[in-house]
Amino acid sequence: MFFTPQTLAANSRLRGHWADLWANRNIYNRQHRTMVEANRAQMTSDMLACNAVGGFARDFWAEIDNQVIQMRDTETGMEILTDLLAVQTVLPVGKTAKLYNMVGDIADDVSVSLDGQAPFSFDHTEYNTGGDPIPVFTAGYGVNWRHAAGLGTVGLDLVLDSQEAKLRKYNKRLVSYLLDGNDKIKVESYEAKGLRNHANTKKIDLKTAGASGAAINLATANQTDLNKFFTSGAFGQTARVNRVDAYDVVWVSPEIFGNLNAPYLDSNGIATDRTILQVFGPRWNVREFRMTYALSGNELLGYQRRRDVVTPLVGMTTGVVPLPRPLPNVNYNFQIMGAMGIQVKADDAGLSGVVYAADLT
Repeated sequence: MFFTPQTLAANSRLRGHWADLWANRNIYNRQHRTMVEANRAQMTSDMLACNAVGGFARDFWAEIDNQVIQMRDTETGMEILTDLLAVQTVLPVGKTAKLYNMVGDIADDVSVSLDGQAPFSFDHTEYNTGGDPIPVFTAGYGVNWRHAAGLGTVGLDLVLDSQEAKLRKYNKRLVSYLLDGNDKIKVESYEAKGLRNHANTKKIDLKTAGASGAAINLATANQTDLNKFFTSGAFGQTARVNRVDAYDVVWVSPEIFGNLNAPYLDSNGIATDRTILQVFGPRWNVREFRMTYALSGNELLGYQRRRDVVTPLVGMTTGVVPLPRPLPNVNYNFQIMGAMGIQVKADDAGLSGVVYAADLT
């Protein structure tokens, strides 16, 4: 979802997005130079000074692109998306939804004989289809043409300050979509859902006991109840039912993280120098617990970090492009744009490697 030297080197489709971004920037530069030259004879000296830039140079865009990456890491919850980008699926921008097939059943008649001529069927499997939308995220900011001063040092600072403020809003919306989707987006029958409310995410109700519940507050539970929840309780059962050998990451709220790292009490109830997580964690089929402020209270989110389980769908990598200026006194306006969805997959039996636990009722 973001351009970095590492992602560009590793993904050819991402390099295609990078080429598209620079095509837009180069088109702007050519259009801007044409506009200034066509009107130079009629422009005043002040107008010429404010339009002195003949097109944005590479070092200008280096500053812009570097800030996009810097701001990415400041948004609460972005750490979840950043972790999942290791299994992102990069797609052409024309894709408004990503579909996938779930292989169905087939006849189980496997013949065992000496001559190999015993009857057996030649049927084929059926498919069910799942899918998730890939919406476009857009935001804009501008710099007054008179304040830009040809986008020299002062102008660039104004652009960067404006971009920083708008990127905070943009990144906040990305995280919100990652977690909860958007109920206003729908492509055919496919709804835009996030990790927490996706139909294929396995939910555990921590408020109510029952088949899919646990009736436990993980932020205050004692070590015995925590160990039971993650082994024979609702969490452990969910993992086993879905054939999850281990969740790669389980994100938890700061409150739960603090409780997991409380001192482990020995058989005499005396605190030791080890934590509950250090003692019981190896039994819980979780490779790593991480804290995030994107979750709060009695809330956790876990997944297997595999593309066949969960993947961010990147239709357009986040980039910044300038908008055309038809006249010398039109403001310098910039557009932030990206296209992203999130896909949580289930197999034909409905098994999934993503789990979400919270007070759901």
